[in-house]
Amino acid sequence: MQPIFTMQYGEFAVADFLSKRIKDVSVFIPASAQEKGIDLLLYRHDHGCNKLNTVQVKMSRTYYNDKPDSGYPYYLWFNRFNVQQNANWYILVGIYARHSDDELNAKANSTSWDTIMLALTNKEMSLFMSEVKQKKDPSKDDKMFGFGFNARKEIFQTRGFSEERDMSHYLIENRIDEIRHSFL
Repeated sequence: MQPIFTMQYGEFAVADFLSKRIKDVSVFIPASAQEKGIDLLLYRHDHGCNKLNTVQVKMSRTYYNDKPDSGYPYYLWFNRFNVQQNANWYILVGIYARHSDDELNAKANSTSWDTIMLALTNKEMSLFMSEVKQKKDPSKDDKMFGFGFNARKEIFQTRGFSEERDMSHYLIENRIDEIRHSFL
């Protein structure tokens, strides 16, 4: 019998990123899709204690701006979701084809794939979702939220808030030490 195991790319990208950047951590993937709110489990055995972090991954396809003079070259869109209390971290993932700035319709051999990830604690994600409101009527929840970003990985919330706001401090590269030290 051949073992067969599949997982969504966003979960793989997060697992790969974290396992390469946090020493002495194992990444576990639930074998059952029944566990709501947990896509990955980060595990570390530390001084005789089992320590863990639970991670929920949300992924968006990337939308490309065909008018590079307006807005950002890349956009992510997410549907509003309920924040699960059993996830310590929420990682929002987008994969995009990076190309030279002067060639929007680049050839396949001049294109490389890259991933952008935002990392928010459960508390931060809860606050963020409570702030996802319509621009036209800020008293109403928006059903979606979105981000615009560039190849330098500067990312801004462009939908779901009354004004555009810089979200670059939530990039996973900027939060890796916090994740490393947040094991329970």
